[in-house]
Amino acid sequence: MTNFLFFKNLVFASWVAFLFGFSLNSFAGYRNDRLVVWVNLERGGKGLNVDEVIHDFIHSGRVDSSCGVRWEQWGSTLYMRKRPDGITDDLIRKVFIEKDRPSLQRLNHLLKSFKDPEIGADEGLDGVVVYSSKGGARMMNFIRGRKKIKSYSLTSNNSLVKAQDVEEAFCVLLPPTTRAP
Repeated sequence: MTNFLFFKNLVFASWVAFLFGFSLNSFAGYRNDRLVVWVNLERGGKGLNVDEVIHDFIHSGRVDSSCGVRWEQWGSTLYMRKRPDGITDDLIRKVFIEKDRPSLQRLNHLLKSFKDPEIGADEGLDGVVVYSSKGGARMMNFIRGRKKIKSYSLTSNNSLVKAQDVEEAFCVLLPPTTRAP
């Protein structure tokens, strides 16, 4: 009977050690930093300066509480002015407005192959968030490795776009981390 209890306790202790070790290792290499490109296809238009709204939203820290992220703490980067080579307004227009499949594949390749030695990024970008007013003010995203574009309408009944609408859409469309740990 003593051998049985010893064996039973040994098996139980082994399972506990296995599960404890598994749970610790399941988060090893987990990353939360997001590397995202922002493109505004309507720069210089009348009304709300959407670039300024996004810039202020990120730098004010409101992005953390509104989107449920820790943007700066996790080392996230939004490429606004310094966009990666090849990700041009023309390419974005072809992908998001004209729905051109070869351009979408090109964008996906550019996202995957991006490197930024300044921040130590060598595994690509997670996605693109785009603003356009063509066909109604909306924001859209493309997440690296996926095949679909997600769209979020900013106005209803031709009303004016508000900063709160832009911030809400950014949270909804913020790409998850797609790069390997």
